[in-house]
Amino acid sequence: MGGTVLSLDNILSATFFFAGKWTPALKRNQSRDLLRHLLCRLHGASKGDLFHARLRASHAGLGAHLGFSREWTCKLGQRLQDSGWIAYRALRLPDGKFEVGVFSAGRQLKRLLCMLLGYRQPQRRVNEFSQSPPLLKTEREKVLSFARQKQLELERKPPSEELLGRVPLLKVWLTRGSIDPSQMVAS
Repeated sequence: MGGTVLSLDNILSATFFFAGKWTPALKRNQSRDLLRHLLCRLHGASKGDLFHARLRASHAGLGAHLGFSREWTCKLGQRLQDSGWIAYRALRLPDGKFEVGVFSAGRQLKRLLCMLLGYRQPQRRVNEFSQSPPLLKTEREKVLSFARQKQLELERKPPSEELLGRVPLLKVWLTRGSIDPSQMVAS
């Protein structure tokens, strides 16, 4: 299997382990059975892409597969939804009844999938060095001479009038040693 593909057994095993660990209320009840059934159906409907999987199913239909009543399936589904393992949406029809609902992965299930796939933010060092190889001696000398040349150009360039206007003391200091051309004597 590829690096980003998870088999259904891995997902189910990890889900049952972490469902009891992260949500202790689900440790010993039939919510886990409903969760397993929904995971299998979501996995099949999405061809393995549980992050974006959507399943349109009724509580009565799910309950019939598991041997539960519709009311008990609704309660178990509500527990799973409250704990974040699944997300459920159903639109209300104009006559007041609900349309068949859509199940999808909840935030806890997505958290588990990210953990299984190894998604993590890369940790960066404060002073991380670049991984480029060191420059050859001739290239290093070329870069250093170019940097020195640019530095000399900047040092020789007189300050702008804007800078001299903002720092009047600098203007006085720069003109202090200069000779006025009108006072120059031809020798």
